Amino acid sequence: MFIDNSIILCEYNIKQELLKGNKTLNNVKYMTVSEFIKSYTFSYDEKSIAYLIKKYDISYDIALEYLENLYYIYDLDNEKINLLKRLKQDLIDNNLLIFNNIFKEYIKSKKIIVYNHKLTKYEKYILSDIDYEEINTLDKDYKHTVYEFNNVYEEIDYIARSISKLINNGISIDKIKLYNILDENVLLIKRIFDLYNLKINKDSNIPIISTKIGKIFYSNLESGIEYSIDSIKEYENRDVYNSIINICNKYVWCSDNTLNKLIEYDLRHTYIKEEHFTNEIEVIDFIPSDDTFVFMLSFNEGAIPKIYKDIDYINDFIKPDFLDNTNDKNKYEKDKVVNFIKNTKNLTITYSLNNNSGTLYPSSLIDDLKLSVERRNTDYSNSYSTLYDKILYSNLIDKYIKFRENSNDLILLNTNYDIPYNTYSNKFTGIEKDKINNYIKSLNKFYLSYSSMDNYNRCAFRFYLEKILNVKKESNEFNKLIGNIYHYILQNALGKEVDIEKLVYDYLQDMELTNSEKFFVDKVINNSKILLEIVGEQHSKTNLKNIETEKKINIKLKDNINFIGFIDKIIYDNNVAAVIDYKTYIKDLNLNYINSGIGMQLPVYMYLAKKSLGNIRFAGFYLQNIVFKNDSEEEIENSLKLQGYTNSNIDVISKLDPYYNINSFIKGIRVKNDGTFYSDTFKKMLTDEDIDDLINKTEDKINETIDNIKEAKFDINPKYDGKAIGCDFCPFNDICYKNPNDYVDIKKVGDDDGLDF
Repeated sequence: MFIDNSIILCEYNIKQELLKGNKTLNNVKYMTVSEFIKSYTFSYDEKSIAYLIKKYDISYDIALEYLENLYYIYDLDNEKINLLKRLKQDLIDNNLLIFNNIFKEYIKSKKIIVYNHKLTKYEKYILSDIDYEEINTLDKDYKHTVYEFNNVYEEIDYIARSISKLINNGISIDKIKLYNILDENVLLIKRIFDLYNLKINKDSNIPIISTKIGKIFYSNLESGIEYSIDSIKEYENRDVYNSIINICNKYVWCSDNTLNKLIEYDLRHTYIKEEHFTNEIEVIDFIPSDDTFVFMLSFNEGAIPKIYKDIDYINDFIKPDFLDNTNDKNKYEKDKVVNFIKNTKNLTITYSLNNNSGTLYPSSLIDDLKLSVERRNTDYSNSYSTLYDKILYSNLIDKYIKFRENSNDLILLNTNYDIPYNTYSNKFTGIEKDKINNYIKSLNKFYLSYSSMDNYNRCAFRFYLEKILNVKKESNEFNKLIGNIYHYILQNALGKEVDIEKLVYDYLQDMELTNSEKFFVDKVINNSKILLEIVGEQHSKTNLKNIETEKKINIKLKDNINFIGFIDKIIYDNNVAAVIDYKTYIKDLNLNYINSGIGMQLPVYMYLAKKSLGNIRFAGFYLQNIVFKNDSEEEIENSLKLQGYTNSNIDVISKLDPYYNINSFIKGIRVKNDGTFYSDTFKKMLTDEDIDDLINKTEDKINETIDNIKEAKFDINPKYDGKAIGCDFCPFNDICYKNPNDYVDIKKVGDDDGLDF
């Protein structure tokens, strides 16, 4: 049919089919008609778009519309056409249109064949100066019946069952295709097909800008691209992160304000990469071979054929003869569908009368082609998805109980299934561990922190919702902000001559605060003077003169998993260190549940500090409660004392606080006249061996938690010790529907005053 030294103009998918069948011809080039026309006339790129956006102060979409209409300029004294002429000349003068003169020479010696493609008026107009041949092998007239369903759920279920039946009868899945998949139905099709273990190769087209990472990146663009990239570096979804980086790299040549518009457009038109499988059902828009089985869905008015309106930039009133007007385009779309129907041998056409938006109507092509319509009822005598059958069965029981609607399907399903109707189980049915491990591998790094580990050990399902599914619940962000301000002040003003008010309001420069919020921020600023004075005095006393604040430590563990922590403060010398964590609310250090992996923040920080600083001894680990009431300076100083566990070795204590026996800044240190400690002080003291055991226990708990995550253990299992401590501050209480049987009993280590492990 084809000869050497030819160019075949056809649709992309047809090209793929032709390439499979072409075993002998080597000197043949395949192009779409659109590719050919742009090579023959001119094309443009992102620099052309950026130029128009900047010079004419227009949006990306308008610039794109102008560029696409440059192909249709003709001799008419009209405001719209004259604007296109000026834009085109402007772009030519600045070398921003791409002319491929070599291509025009190249095709002179080629045989041009338009294969199974109906040319539009414009395409014929462009090809009129070229010697080309049209080949049309689509001359069949297969007859088909259209199947009607009550709603879109029944329609998709019928197709899933029909595909399953074909596969069961030995038809290869690569010989089964779908046609006319509407965007609004993609998620529903995937959901129902999943119940039949079927996959389709069409993505849901979720734009990057709708993701959390995309939103954060875009919201920071005004601060500069480097700042925007830095703001998302620690997020775990590396596929989205890498897509954003690729978008940024695409525009390295652009450094002006146009850059943000270019990036924004790509963020809205670049989609999340979805997982695909080897045996997926292909969604097509071309006529397949006769041994293929095709399902044409949504054969409804408005959905197929596509209907155009007169909204083009060059509207019907001024369109020249070489451009398709609205009627031409609608006829073209109709002919395309008719051609598909008549030339597809094994075609199943379906439509439904209702969807979630309301009533639907059958396509007018049914009457135009005199297609017969058959009301189709699904045959449930053969099951291809037990789970879907049970869901359907429960719906039919609902209808029977509420409306006394009986049916043969209900009778049939009732004889085959026994379901726990009108009962509810809150049990998490689980997820395959391969999926979890593949998810972890798909990320550049999977970060585990103290808080996420603590959440897992309080309740594994809580961790699953927050860390794996990324379910986020609203929290009091302003309370968090107050804590962050205190941290920021201690990090940047301690031991320095700093204007605290300027420091704080520079930190808050991008925030709009209410008068109430400003009141509390000003209160923090006022409190900071005495805070910095007292903490500064503690630093002047200690012999541990090296200080690191907001210390980020990242430890690479097994596989793709990293353990990360931000330690508020580490003070140390060559071989002794102390770890301190600020709290802007009153909190007692409680290690009573370390055997269950709960409440291990400071032991985790010691573990991280030891990994970072090497072989050191710990003088202690402490909370420092930054809470201001209407107290005297003496009471504030007492509240800012370090609260926690201290090394029992006198030499080590002396390095941390040389004045421990007079007026220690460590809470609970009490010394008798003979220099020995009171008995209650010993409850908050540990030996070097105790501390090492605690760090080792912490490492064991980290590894145990990781192993459980990799085993996909995400049961609803809140820990219980007289009360459900696993549910403390949990934002998901309205999701899990826990009951007493879900609780897992745990026991304290030691008592409230001391640690005994």
